[in-house]
Amino acid sequence: MDEQIRQALANEILSQLNGLSNLEPGSKEQQTAVENVTKLYRLGLEDVKADTDYDEKLYRRDVDAQHEQDELDRQAREEQFKKDQLAEQTKDRYFKLGVEVAGIVLPLIFYATWMKRGFEFEETGTYTSTTFRGLFNRFRPTKK
Repeated sequence: MDEQIRQALANEILSQLNGLSNLEPGSKEQQTAVENVTKLYRLGLEDVKADTDYDEKLYRRDVDAQHEQDELDRQAREEQFKKDQLAEQTKDRYFKLGVEVAGIVLPLIFYATWMKRGFEFEETGTYTSTTFRGLFNRFRPTKK
């Protein structure tokens, strides 16, 4: 309700209450005046209640909107966390794959180099090396 109307209602209630003291107690005029004051007071209470309900609904709407926004933010953070976690797992897989490939390729390169040198050394057949024969048995490109 408009503030001017509220003020007018409050003034009317006060004037009616002041007028009650001039009436004879128990008279019909006093009963009618009391009923009028009661009706006016109830109108004022209903107005206050309507305003309170309206304010409460606005507050609830704002709170609900905030909860919805918080939920959306939480879901977005969860989704970003999952994306980051997936990216980290992908990096980890590629790193492990690289380590496994290096674990196979590097020994093969090492074995190939030493075998080539050993074969070059023993190419003439004049000298044989027990070291090369021992290494030749160990040259296996598999895990032990």
